Amino acid sequence: MSKMKKNSHYYFAGILLAACLSTGLGAVGCKKTKKKITPVCDGTNATYNNTVKSIVNSSCASCHSNYSSYSGLSTITSNGQFAQHVLTNQDMPKGSSLTSDQLNKIQCWANNGYPQ
Repeated sequence: MSKMKKNSHYYFAGILLAACLSTGLGAVGCKKTKKKITPVCDGTNATYNNTVKSIVNSSCASCHSNYSSYSGLSTITSNGQFAQHVLTNQDMPKGSSLTSDQLNKIQCWANNGYPQ
């Protein structure tokens, strides 16, 4: 194989690798995908104090100390970030996951308008 032809193979291989990495395809084999649960409210009249406080304190407050109170959560519940991260993306808590029972209780709390 000529030197020019050999170099062009490396060039195109490099472009292909760069394209795969920039689109995320290069990480497909390395990244674990977590199966998401679809939270469903079972009709529980969930409030922060009777249902959600214990979940937040055991799963969230160690990293987000300001969430250890109802008022501390009010900003992220009112702007939709709580529901987005916990119920939809299910990317919180980091390095762990909530059980389907916990997610269902939180879904009821969200459905009820996040009452205290």
